[in-house]
Amino acid sequence: MLNLIFDLWYLWALLILAGFFKIFKPVIKGWLGEKTIALYLKMLPQDDYVIINDVILPNESGTTQIDHIVVSVYGIFVIETKNYTGWIYGSEKSAQWTLNIYGKKSSFMNPIRQNFAHIKAIESSLSDYPGVPIIPIIAFSANCDLKVKTTTHVVYFHRVVQVIRKYKEKVIDPADVSKIVSLLRNADIKTYETKKEHVELVKEKKTAFENAAAGGACPKCGGLLIERNGNNGSFIGCSNYPKCRFTKAM
Repeated sequence: MLNLIFDLWYLWALLILAGFFKIFKPVIKGWLGEKTIALYLKMLPQDDYVIINDVILPNESGTTQIDHIVVSVYGIFVIETKNYTGWIYGSEKSAQWTLNIYGKKSSFMNPIRQNFAHIKAIESSLSDYPGVPIIPIIAFSANCDLKVKTTTHVVYFHRVVQVIRKYKEKVIDPADVSKIVSLLRNADIKTYETKKEHVELVKEKKTAFENAAAGGACPKCGGLLIERNGNNGSFIGCSNYPKCRFTKAM
């Protein structure tokens, strides 16, 4: 009897853990991706590069969460991490990119645009340093197959350090590096409360974006979404083009 009770509790525990993992799988994968990049960044010489992980900065729409910032005399590197599995399709200017897993397609926000919002928040925090060079990097796990056309650095996790090390020209005074780091750390408003609020804000934006796109209305300007033809085939675009350049895959 005791063995039966134990087996039942064991089964229920497995079911609960499986359900928990399914619900929080995106969060867990995102966290693992960020931790992986943080480990890779430790390969950079500590005397030349200052690494700031998981920063929340204020912006025009509330807050923006930045996975990694690397400050050096060679520039400021802003890294957005994506721990996805599957084929990734996208271009520099498209509003959405496509994730294809064995024929099952889903869309996600163009990470280059996402990182651009991070850069604008950093620029606002560094108003004393206008024009400071900021280099965006989008990092994907090796579990995906990148099929994107971009001029921005879109690379696999293991190539992030290699990209950073390519920048060899000193463009920031060494004395200013520590000041910039202090400004960014002081601007960081990350607390348990702001982290929670930011997550809720991201969920709301994602839901609004998906609902608007599904309903035929442009999530950027409210215009009508129509089918268009381009060099790479048909796609969905906003009727207010060229004022609005929202696009998504069909």
